[in-house]
Amino acid sequence: MSKKYGISGSDYAKGVGAAGPVMTTAAALIGANLVVVALAWDNPPKVGATGGIVTITFLMMISFVSFTNVLHQLMRAEYLVSRLRLSEGVEEAKEKIVQELDQITKWARIMHVTGLVFTMVAFWVISYKYLIGIVGYHFIILVLPFALFVVIWIPKLTGIEKEVSGKSVETILQLVIELIFLALLCLDFMRLIVIF
Repeated sequence: MSKKYGISGSDYAKGVGAAGPVMTTAAALIGANLVVVALAWDNPPKVGATGGIVTITFLMMISFVSFTNVLHQLMRAEYLVSRLRLSEGVEEAKEKIVQELDQITKWARIMHVTGLVFTMVAFWVISYKYLIGIVGYHFIILVLPFALFVVIWIPKLTGIEKEVSGKSVETILQLVIELIFLALLCLDFMRLIVIF
């Protein structure tokens, strides 16, 4: 039995925390990332927006690799669950498998959150740059990423996520990364820097 999570080998073998929906989500987001990058390369933000394509490419590629790692981790977990089913009665082998499954769960979550954060920030940057290229530097355009930031954080501050991960390292890192990019967008809007 995993002492940390209170999950036994038989629980894993029965499919507790089954990976199917997460794998489907990760695969769909990989596809979405690649489509967005391809469309952005085909029709980058206009000259007046001064860039953004390099930044969104970096963000989307980090996200792509993160989601690929999620799929890899979950495939490894499926393999370990099948081994767990075959190791009936061998407690030492079960304990090692359950420990590895605990590690996989932790890293898959970190990679999944990383992929989501960088995908989200890339969408902030690309939507901001496209709108600047279309209508120019109007204040309402800068409101969009801040509005999206608030919408993302409402469930984290008020809903179930508050109970689950309100003070976790992942949540704090997510907040820091998002605030950094919001600050960069503000500096770009004031034309003190250029997001390439």
